[in-house]
Amino acid sequence: MKQHKVFFFHFFATCLFFLASCQSDYLDKMPEAEGYDFDKVFKDSTNYRNFCDYLVQHTFFLHLENGVKPYGSWDDVSDNSISGRNSNDVPALQVANGDFYSIRTNGNAAMANNATWEQIWKHIRVANTGIMNIEHYSGSEATKQRLLGTCYFYRAFAYMDLTRRWGGMPYFYLPIDASANMDYPRLTMRETYKRAAADCDSAAMYLRVTIPENEFQHPTKIGALALKSRILLYAASEQARNEPGSDGENLWEEAALAADEAIRLAEDAGHELVPWADYYYIFKGGKPEIYTKEVLHGRRQSIAWGSDAYRNTIRPPGQLNGQYGGVSVNQLFVDDFEMKNGLPIEDPASGYYEQNPYVNRDPRFEYNVLHNGSTVMNRTMQIWNETEGTSAMGSTDCQINATGTVEMGYTRTSYYAAKWMGNTWNTVLPLLWPYIRLAELYLNFAEASNEAWGDPAVKDGRCRYSAAEAVNKVRNRANMLDVNTKFLGQDDFRERVRNERRVELCFEEHRIFDIRRWKIATQPEYRDLWRMKLVKLAAGYNAATYPTGFRYERLLERQRIFQDRHYLYVIKLNDTRIGPNFTQNPGW
Repeated sequence: MKQHKVFFFHFFATCLFFLASCQSDYLDKMPEAEGYDFDKVFKDSTNYRNFCDYLVQHTFFLHLENGVKPYGSWDDVSDNSISGRNSNDVPALQVANGDFYSIRTNGNAAMANNATWEQIWKHIRVANTGIMNIEHYSGSEATKQRLLGTCYFYRAFAYMDLTRRWGGMPYFYLPIDASANMDYPRLTMRETYKRAAADCDSAAMYLRVTIPENEFQHPTKIGALALKSRILLYAASEQARNEPGSDGENLWEEAALAADEAIRLAEDAGHELVPWADYYYIFKGGKPEIYTKEVLHGRRQSIAWGSDAYRNTIRPPGQLNGQYGGVSVNQLFVDDFEMKNGLPIEDPASGYYEQNPYVNRDPRFEYNVLHNGSTVMNRTMQIWNETEGTSAMGSTDCQINATGTVEMGYTRTSYYAAKWMGNTWNTVLPLLWPYIRLAELYLNFAEASNEAWGDPAVKDGRCRYSAAEAVNKVRNRANMLDVNTKFLGQDDFRERVRNERRVELCFEEHRIFDIRRWKIATQPEYRDLWRMKLVKLAAGYNAATYPTGFRYERLLERQRIFQDRHYLYVIKLNDTRIGPNFTQNPGW
């Protein structure tokens, strides 16, 4: 047998050996190649392309389409929201109670369960096999380069997701030989991120700058450099920088320059932030001529009206005819939407009034949050807790049972999430999940450059924008004013950039990793869930004091449990029994 055939079958033998000796399958046999010999897979150009295309066609998990029971948003495991469902198998409730062990085996917890852990490693195996055997590809040189670029891109993507969820990992560049020691030591988060960033550079060498719309889900050079920007931002942040064993190197400048490089390439290729009038179509509506302007790497989905995804995740019960899993938005997240004049609501000059809280707010508030009086699908939301002077409890869109608690599925906080809501009743929702979009790049740059150079108003000569200019591009698109000059000191600007990320990137699976990498998730203001109690006032109320006819009162809904060990998820237990080097995360 030829040497490369021996290596290929040794790879399968290794996996079988691993299963037999360690009862672990994080590096298990690849079913995607089962039944094929080497020549049929890797010397046939069509089969080779199909083998590598697995990386594009299969995701680690489907956002908003988590099997048949998608209970809530991924932001529900952060401080942005919580699921309205109250059964024991809801990931948001398990996490809120500090029960991270249970989500390992919870099929609803696709953001962190064993199945996702295994799927990400599978992508790494496929990518490594595609790279290792590329010399045998018999097709055109152009396609050969695209396959290489795709494999490097997805290896980087997979390691990024592994690391931000479970911490630093052994970095495999080849399928494992049968004679190899299986007890690999884990790298630090920072070292893993740096190697993934290098893979992004490799991917960028081989991938096209842009691709036709019918290849939208495939990676591009711009997408690879955008991913590098995110990875280096994570590597520069406190979680990775201060991890035991980390070199502590200051990577903020490197992260800023990586973001600038990606921004330049994207803008020069014609990418731009879509106008506010078309903001809806970045995420929904199926208009590629719009979303391809801003989304640098994404995935199309189609959500049927009667599907579990639409009923249990996106549409709440009540007038919108959802059920069980309506997403209840945290009052503290609502508070982060500034006033239209660009000031935070806690600023005395903002004009915010607690008894008329939803007027003159950042336009992104109305886009992302349903509140009492919101209009969606030609329905006006009716969300209040009680009616003054009567025994009536609840309302059409906030039903309360005889015990005085909210019915399962209805909002716990007097808000619902709206970002993924369609605008047409009883129709299929064409949905676009934006893994990486240009708005994130501007915010990556703003954060990194502020940390690197200390003055958000000053532009480094190597970069296209200053930190303030970059964040203002995102704000101005939403018809918001520039960051107020009172916030242009490094510390104040840091808080405004963090606020901007929460507002702009909400419900896109950023928040949980942001509060982790900043190491702030144990603090009450980034941990606990607050609600707004609404009382519908009886006739004769003081209209000057209560201009909406409702009385608003803030209440603590839930004190979440978040400890230092929760900064990383629990690794699949069998895979931490390989040996003394591949260890479980701290505190578990």
